[in-house]
Formats: sequence, structure tokens, C-alpha cells
Amino acid sequence: MKKKYKKRSIPAHLFDLLLVVLIGDLINFFFNPELSSYLRFLPWNSLYSLIIGGFLWKGNEALGKFIGKRIDVYKYPFKSLRWSLAAMFVYSTLIIIFINYIWWVFVIGRPSDFLLSIEGLSVMIIEFVVTIIIASILFGIGFFQAWRESAVNEERLKSESLAYQYKALQSQVNPHFLFNSLNTLSTLVYKDQGQAVKFIKQLSEVYRYVLEHKDAELVDISTELAFVKNYVFLQKIRHGKSLNVSFNLKNNEYVKVFPMSLQMLIENAIKHNIVSEENPLFVDVSLNQEYVVVKNNLQPKSSVEDSAGIGLQNLKSRYELLSDKPIKIEENDTEFIVNVPVLKTKPL
Repeated sequence: MKKKYKKRSIPAHLFDLLLVVLIGDLINFFFNPELSSYLRFLPWNSLYSLIIGGFLWKGNEALGKFIGKRIDVYKYPFKSLRWSLAAMFVYSTLIIIFINYIWWVFVIGRPSDFLLSIEGLSVMIIEFVVTIIIASILFGIGFFQAWRESAVNEERLKSESLAYQYKALQSQVNPHFLFNSLNTLSTLVYKDQGQAVKFIKQLSEVYRYVLEHKDAELVDISTELAFVKNYVFLQKIRHGKSLNVSFNLKNNEYVKVFPMSLQMLIENAIKHNIVSEENPLFVDVSLNQEYVVVKNNLQPKSSVEDSAGIGLQNLKSRYELLSDKPIKIEENDTEFIVNVPVLKTKPL
């Protein structure tokens, strides 16, 4: 997960530039303590401090954000810090030389070899040292904050993973699902033995998937889809034509999801809505470039047993840790829609 940067307001940027001018004026006063001389050159010194300081501060800040967007600071904190410091060193050196040349040669009117004099070199060295100190402090603070946040997120992910595995283990012996399945099976044995055999096979496939993937972090959506279709088959045996589930997941290569995430969303739709001949339930599972979309018509039950909303909340929390995009839930008078962000190993 890439580091997210908050947009700063214009007054915040102006305050930074004012701080740059103050730092520059303090440095100038340190090297030129005579008050009359200091005040005489104060406007020019302030302007120079604004230009050099603004380019160094804001330029290094932009470089830090640029690198932060391309190197995951949470996964590779030391690599991000090395690149940031290297970029700061190169950029600051070039900016200091360039602006000093423009200022002293074209603005002040000194000869170009002034930069090689003791005075010119002293000015650039002081600027470089001050920049290195300030930028290193800022980069160091950002690095340790990101490192600490990375450790916190890692522990949180472990906790979420354990909670999810526990829910998966619970689902293996879910008394409601198992009771309903066995009840349906007992009826099929007398009515249609061939269908009963197929029902047993599909039920075993469902539980095999749960056992094999309960510890997996992610699975291919095609693998999850095969499991979901087995689950839907079992539900359709029970509900008949009252339950209609359609799948439209083209171009799903490289797309990954959390194990049992789509099944949980379909289960939620069945659990929270009326499913009858008079009010059939329609669930549509589709895929676009950004989301896996699970949509159902809304016909809520008056009461739902054993529902605390833990499953959906758990799924939302896990996606918040591994994706920049959160799960989007939409509800209107007729539909309930869950948009699950696409996780992929390669572009679609």
C-alpha cells in the first residue's frame, strides 16, 4: 500500500515560505551582525532566501512525494529513505549551483568566477549544509513515522487475518448451513437419488475449498468463482427458481480476491432478503476494470437471525489494509450493491 499524502492548503505553503525567509535572514544576520548593514540589505537577502529556500524546500518535498508514490514506504522503508536522500543530495546540489550562478552573475553583476572564490564557495556550502540538516530531519521523521505505521499495520493485518481464519473455521461447522443442507439432502434421497449424489459431491467440494484455502491471503477469482458456483448450486436446490444468481466476470485473468469473499456476499444477500416464489431474489456478480460488483434486488426480511454484520465489516477492514480503494456499499429503494476493489498481479 502506497503512502497517502494529504493535500496542504495555500496558507500552509505560504507559511513554509515565510519560515524559509526567516531562516535565511537569521543566517545572514549571523554572518553580518552589524545592524545598519543588515537592514540595508534585508530586502535583497529576503528575496534571495525566498528563491533559494523555496526551490530547495518545495523541490525536495515534491521529490519525496514522487518517490513515495513509486516505492512503497511501508514495504521498503530503507529503500525509500535511500532514494529520497540520494535525490535530495543531487537536486539540492544542482539547485544551489544554478540559483547562485543566476543570482550573483545576472542579478548582482559579479563575474562568473565569483562562485569559485572563498566567499562564493562559503555561501553555497552553508546553504548545502543547512539544506541537508533540515531535509534529513524531515525525511527522518517521515521515515520513522512510516516505519512505525508499517509495524502497526502489520500487527493489525495479523489480527485481522486471525479473526478471518476464525470466521472461516466457524463457517466449516456453521450449524444453520449444515442443518439446511442435510435437511435438503434427506428430502432428495427419497425424491431424486441422482440429484442427491450430485448434491453430496457439491457439498464436499464446498467444504474442501474452505479447508484448503482458509489460510490463504488471496486466491484467483476463477478459483473463488468455482467454489461460489458449487455453493450456489446447493442454495438453488433448497430455494429452487426463487433464487437466481448470474455471473459476468470476463477478462478475469490475474484478478485476485480474499477467499470466500464472494460467497459471503451472496450468503448475506440470501440471509437478509426474502427468497420465495412470489418474491424471487436476483443476485448479479460482475467484473469491471476497478471492482467486482455483487448486486441484488432489495426485499429485506423483517428480522434476521444470527446477524451482527461481522462478515462484511471484516472484509472491509482487510481491503483497507491491502488496497488504496475501499469497498463501496450502495443501497437504494430497489437494490443493494457491494463494490469490491479489484486486486491483480498484472493489468487486465
